[in-house]
Amino acid sequence: MAEELNEFQENANFDETKLMALSNVSARLRRMLLLDSDMEVVVVENELKRVPRQMEKVKEGQVMNNAGGFVFPVSDETQVRRFLIIGSDQGTYHQTSEKITMDNAQRIIKIIEQGNGHMVLRELALINAENRNPKMNAMLFTLAICSRVSTHDTTKNNECPLLHTYSKYIGELHAAALRLIPDVCRTPTHLFEFIDYCQTIAESTKAGGSKSSTGWGRSLRVAISNWYKSKTPEKLAMLLTKYPQREGWSHRDLFRLAHPNLMQDGESHTSRVDRLEREQLFRFAVKGDLVKRKRKVTMEEKAKIEETWDKKALKVPYTEDQLIKEEQSSALDLVEAYLKLKNEQNEELIVEAIKKHGLVREHLPTTSLNSKLIWETLFDVHMPMTAMIRNLAKMTVVGALDEQRVETIVKRLTDQEELRRSRIHPLNLLTARAVYAQGRGDKGSLKWEPNRKICDALEAGFYKAFVNSPPTGKRYCLALDVSGSMTSRVSSSPLSCREAATGMSLINLHNEAEVKCVAFCDKLTELPFTKDWTIAQVNDYVNRLSFGSTDCGLPMTWATENNLKFDVFIIYTDNDTWAGEIHPFEAIKKYREASGIHDAKVIVMAMQAYDYSIADPSDAGMLDITGFDSAVPQIVHEFVTGKI
Repeated sequence: MAEELNEFQENANFDETKLMALSNVSARLRRMLLLDSDMEVVVVENELKRVPRQMEKVKEGQVMNNAGGFVFPVSDETQVRRFLIIGSDQGTYHQTSEKITMDNAQRIIKIIEQGNGHMVLRELALINAENRNPKMNAMLFTLAICSRVSTHDTTKNNECPLLHTYSKYIGELHAAALRLIPDVCRTPTHLFEFIDYCQTIAESTKAGGSKSSTGWGRSLRVAISNWYKSKTPEKLAMLLTKYPQREGWSHRDLFRLAHPNLMQDGESHTSRVDRLEREQLFRFAVKGDLVKRKRKVTMEEKAKIEETWDKKALKVPYTEDQLIKEEQSSALDLVEAYLKLKNEQNEELIVEAIKKHGLVREHLPTTSLNSKLIWETLFDVHMPMTAMIRNLAKMTVVGALDEQRVETIVKRLTDQEELRRSRIHPLNLLTARAVYAQGRGDKGSLKWEPNRKICDALEAGFYKAFVNSPPTGKRYCLALDVSGSMTSRVSSSPLSCREAATGMSLINLHNEAEVKCVAFCDKLTELPFTKDWTIAQVNDYVNRLSFGSTDCGLPMTWATENNLKFDVFIIYTDNDTWAGEIHPFEAIKKYREASGIHDAKVIVMAMQAYDYSIADPSDAGMLDITGFDSAVPQIVHEFVTGKI
């Protein structure tokens, strides 16, 4: 067969002209590549695309972000702080909320397993104490992880020194987390959510071989019992009636699982003057009713009550002071009023009860909450700040806000000290303003005519709720990422990351003298914002800008090309950059060289709880900040002035 083929073969001569066209275009391409050595070309959906340089790894330690660009991993402390403050309630442009939560949970567990549990709890405790987080979900979830992670049988001795120390470390971590419960779980809603997370974590782990852990070990039972025992009768009565159940949990459920028993405290309980009040309230938490007060019962009634009363309590006689305290108890009065009003329709009786006992909205029958008179009364009996902000729309709808009440609202919303005492986070005020100003809710059919004074007061309160810092006197470029991924919602809020970033940028615009604002995606737009622009005007302007891909290097590149002088660039972004030909960390280096401002700084204001940043950790002039931290002005001031 080979001989037959050879018979027909002719001597082949190489013809250079057949490859001439390829040779010419190859030489041209090589010359172009020499000029742009980092260029890469790929085929995407049958179309040639030039791969932006930001999608290439150019420095050791870079990692890929959700958009395919290369950025830098953040430190453990930064990631914990981001998750605690930003949370993961909302999905993002690239990830679902479940994926973000799972990624953060795995990162926190890894941090704990590496022996850094103290750092996690310290960050949690500090952020909670300083009210730097707008929502509690991520904080409660993290506290539950620290309370339940690596649960194991601590009664078994480990001869291995490492295992023995690790076991002791986990035990101390659990104990420390449980000690933080009273500080973090300030309301039953927080407590119920924390318990729900603990239960979920316990069910997903195993202890003692194949046996599934319930999560209700002795330490957790004691911690929950102490939460209830630590409250004064007045506080406990309010909490039991205002928050009877949340998240599928009730107080009865927790009492059934934790078994709080006042008599176990011995004389420290039986000698208290409010002993009878506490025992009555604990009974109410379990059975949902109160018994007649002891100084008002007949002998026959007394015998019947004692049949269902704690037998240990009956062995220790009540003192006269304890009987008087129970008889005159305002805490028990509140519970009795709450029970009487459950099906009450008489508006006058409800109003009288509100005035007499200081009842709040949650105490009242649902059918009464469309009454102008009842809302006026609730407001006049000093409505708590959070409740006032949450119910502005409803009070407007029913016509409860006359001029005098509006003035009171304005005064309270602009009172910095009351905002601080009430633990009102700036983002919650920004959200409240956005919802109230639009004149309709995101859910339901409720509509109202917004009051301009209230809108302005909510905006003024937004600025006052931050930790204030004096001006730095530096020149600022505030750069807003307006790319497609920034349309994702923020932490259980109707605000997009775009809108929240715009609001955050106004803090520096108001605080500093020399500020230039720009917006960027794959192109840069100069913004005409000045100090007299309102949040509504700024948001309307930004929302009209076109979307695009993300190039976080643009602000520095634009400043370099236009010979502009800035001491500080603040970039509000989700860090999903990929579309540029120069990495942001390279862009700031070139700007420093070209401008002669060798200490020019970049602050990255992270708007999502991802584990990466455009900030180069090896560059002391670049700082990553969690965007919704209420301490942002203070952190910016300290970084810009060289204190951190």
